[in-house]
Amino acid sequence: MGLHPPEKARPLSLNPGPPNARPPGDMTDVLPDPPPSTGSAVAVSTAPPPPAAPPVPGPRTTPDASPASGVPPLGGLPSGPPSATVPDAPATKPAPRQRDAFFDNAKFFTALLVVVGHFWSQFGDSRAAHAAYVVLYAFHMPVFVFITGYFSRGFMRSTDKFRSVLPTLVVPYVIFILLYRAQLILINGVEFRLSELLRPHFLMWFLVALVLWRLSAPLWGHLRHPVAVSVAFSLVGGSWAFTADSTLSRTAGLLPLFVLGLTVDPEHVRRLRARWARWAGLAVLAAALPVAYVWELGTVVPKIDSGFLYWNQGYDAMGFGAAEGMFWRLAALGSAVLLGAAFLASIPRDRAWYTEMGTRTMYVYLLHGLVMKTFDYTGLLDEPVLHNPFGIVSVTVAAAALGVVLATAPVRRLTRWAVEPDARWLLRPAPARP
Repeated sequence: MGLHPPEKARPLSLNPGPPNARPPGDMTDVLPDPPPSTGSAVAVSTAPPPPAAPPVPGPRTTPDASPASGVPPLGGLPSGPPSATVPDAPATKPAPRQRDAFFDNAKFFTALLVVVGHFWSQFGDSRAAHAAYVVLYAFHMPVFVFITGYFSRGFMRSTDKFRSVLPTLVVPYVIFILLYRAQLILINGVEFRLSELLRPHFLMWFLVALVLWRLSAPLWGHLRHPVAVSVAFSLVGGSWAFTADSTLSRTAGLLPLFVLGLTVDPEHVRRLRARWARWAGLAVLAAALPVAYVWELGTVVPKIDSGFLYWNQGYDAMGFGAAEGMFWRLAALGSAVLLGAAFLASIPRDRAWYTEMGTRTMYVYLLHGLVMKTFDYTGLLDEPVLHNPFGIVSVTVAAAALGVVLATAPVRRLTRWAVEPDARWLLRPAPARP
């Protein structure tokens, strides 16, 4: 969500099919819904099985129905036409399968971290806050991309999934980029330029990257070592000219995380739910904070350009040669996998009051930026009263509360026209299956 270095806002030019069926192309969040749980201890339904349907007798024939069958006529039954039968009882409809709460919880907390991270970007004058910001940006966006890849596997198996790209990604992009551009012009006073009207701004890069990643999904299923190939492309791509565009730079840099989610063995993900994994994950995340703080001091270890954690620049723009840049990008990918696995291992496994909100991460993602940038452009976040420990904590709590509010059902009802527009009319009717 908007991986980007801390910015001042003065003139600026810039988370398998779901168990609950939806109309084609409908989508409640930027990360597709998780598949039903299969065998995981944390996702097994505790509901009793539905009662078995009573036995239904087969069709009964009349005494005169089939004289050649060798079965003697049944006495006491009225005679009737030879084809008279007793209709079968209707089949019992299977109960809907339970959603996997683990992934809904992971999507919810990842979305909250995105909101908090964008507000933290305004507090670069606090070394402690910036250290926490560095830790957050080292894993929260890679985790989001990983989960997106994990639930994009349908794009490898069927071209029918590509019908959802236009109505669920492209159309919302057009709607929100116009809103963000209007905000930039009307509130921040940036001059209007037609050439920049639909150019990705702020957090909108992710929708563009997601379109490109999903269109590439069929390719990765044909490769023997897809993750290794994607890592090689990311490392080499950091020195190419297209990295001058921050959207394309992020698309190439974060590609390995998408491919990892797309192709990882689900058993490896299930291992993160073990009890020992939770404690190990919490320990890793806790240790990362003092490490980042020492790194920020620059006295114990050399301070390295944290632009590698934003993925929005090539090696030249950060002052590195190709070999050195590849080394640090590989280190950034390694830390993203380590901290991302620790974060997922720390996620609660059971259903809670926020689990359902994890299905609405698209709303949190697209809407919170409008609120945050309004505060930014009007100078509210530059107020000195906010740039002290109490102010930073207060902004953090308010940012998390904003994320929760934007994931509620009333907000979804009010803003569905923009986040989930009914754009299926743009598609031709799906061809009939043979």
